[in-house]
Amino acid sequence: MDGDQDQNHEIALLAHDLRTPLSAMKLTAELIGVEKLSPVQVERLKLLIRSIDALSDMTGALLLTSETGDRAPELSAIAADTAELFRAPAEAKGLGYKVEIEASKIRLEPVRAGALRRVMTTLLDNAVKYTDAGKISISFEILPGKGETPAEVRLAVTDTGPGIDPMERRRLFKPYVRGTAGKARSHGSGLGLWGASQLVADHGGRLRLKSPKAGGCRFEMSLPLAQGAKESVVRADPADVSDAEAHVLIVDDNETNRRLLSALLESFGISCDQVPSGMDALKVILETEYDAVLLDLHMPVMDGLETAARIREIGNTEGLPLIAVTAAMESVGDKRMRQAGFVEVLAKPLSPSLLFQAMEHARRRHAARLSVSAT
Repeated sequence: MDGDQDQNHEIALLAHDLRTPLSAMKLTAELIGVEKLSPVQVERLKLLIRSIDALSDMTGALLLTSETGDRAPELSAIAADTAELFRAPAEAKGLGYKVEIEASKIRLEPVRAGALRRVMTTLLDNAVKYTDAGKISISFEILPGKGETPAEVRLAVTDTGPGIDPMERRRLFKPYVRGTAGKARSHGSGLGLWGASQLVADHGGRLRLKSPKAGGCRFEMSLPLAQGAKESVVRADPADVSDAEAHVLIVDDNETNRRLLSALLESFGISCDQVPSGMDALKVILETEYDAVLLDLHMPVMDGLETAARIREIGNTEGLPLIAVTAAMESVGDKRMRQAGFVEVLAKPLSPSLLFQAMEHARRRHAARLSVSAT
C-alpha cells in the first residue's frame, strides 16, 4: 500500500510539473493566433491548441487519479473543491464568501471535469482579485434534461467589485481585452475570460456577463453534460472517397484524436468518416459500407467493446475489420480482443508506421469489394 501511495505521489508531482510548460505552450500558440495566418495555418494552430488542451486535461486527470483512484470525481465534488481553493484568499481580504452547491452523484469524464475546473478557476480568481469589499457568491446546480435537450450544469459567480463599464462589455470576451478596472489594479494578458469562453463554447456551452443592480459582476456559465452538435458526424467528401485506397470509420469521443487520425489516414491515401460515440457509429454503419473501423476502447456511455459487439449484430458487417485504439494497453487482453472481433490493437500515442500497417486490412477489404462489384 505504501508503495502505491509513493507511486501516486510521483505521478501527481509529474503531472503538476507538466502544467507550467503546457501553459507556456498554450499562451505562445494563442499569441501566434493573433498574427495574420493562412486558412491552413489557422486550422493547424487550432489542432495544436486542442492538443495542448488535451494534454492539460490529461495532467489534470492524473492528479485526480492519484488522489481519488480510477473513478472520476462527482460533479459536486469538483465544484466544491475548486471553490474552496479561493476561500482563504477571499477571507484574507475581509470578503464574505458564500458557496451553494447542489449535491450530485453525476460523474464527469476527465476532459469535461478539467474544463469545469479551469472555467471556475478563472472566474473565481478574477472575483477575488478585483473585489476589495463586500462578498463573493458561488452557486452551482444541475438542471435535468428535457426531450432531446441534455442535462446541464449552471454555474454563477457574483462579486461586489468595480464591475465592467457598459462600453467594454461587448469586447470583454475577446483576446487581449481587459476592463479599465483590471488595468488599473494589476498586470495581465487579457486572455483569461476569452480562454474560458472558448473552452465553454468548445463543449457546447455558454459564458455570459450580467450586471447586478447592486453593482459588481455576475458571470453565468451553462455547460451541457453531453456533447452537443459541435461533435456530430463528420463525413468525407464523396470525391475523396471515390479516389481513396479505402474508406474507414473513426470512432472516438475526443475530437483531437479524431482529427489526428484523420490527418494520418489522409496522408496514406485513405478517406474517413468521423463520429464521437458508439451510438453514432451504429447509425452510420447502417448507411455506409466501410473497409475498416478504428474504435477507441474507452468512451463514455457505450465503450469500444460494447460498440464492437453491437456492430457485429448489423447485417452488412461480416468480415469488417475492427481495429482497437487504446491508451491503456495493459488492460487489454488478446483473448478478450479476439472474442470481441478485433483484428488489431493499436496503442496511443499512435505510431504512424503501425497505423499504416494496420490499414492493410482496410485495403484488402476495399480491393475485394471492388472486384465483387466489377463482376
